[in-house]
Amino acid sequence: MHEYALMQDIVKSILERLEEEKSSVPVKEVILKLGVLDIHSEAAARQAFEILTKDTPLEKAQLTLEVNPVMMECTKCGSAAPYAVGEHVHANELLPVVVCPVCDGLATLSGGQGVESIDLVFEEEDSPSNP
Repeated sequence: MHEYALMQDIVKSILERLEEEKSSVPVKEVILKLGVLDIHSEAAARQAFEILTKDTPLEKAQLTLEVNPVMMECTKCGSAAPYAVGEHVHANELLPVVVCPVCDGLATLSGGQGVESIDLVFEEEDSPSNP
């Protein structure tokens, strides 16, 4: 259900953008960059996208998901790496500090949340009048 609501907002935003720009060129691909804490199931997100884009200018567009991890950075040893979060962890449940697996110091967590960007790739316009 979470993915459906998220994709509903994203698709609405894209359709509004296309309407504002009065674009008649078909959208070939939607590249969505977002945090791992905002998407629990890529399959559910893809299914929601497919349902929500039916009979819209996005119907034939491919969805490319780029999921950004939560990053851990240790203030003691400088270790920096993606931090594995559980499948059902919500952003509000994640503490901002964890124990560093390298030196047992305190490491801060950042990222892995929010929609970073939505990029659209358009089909190339056919130009039969140009030799």
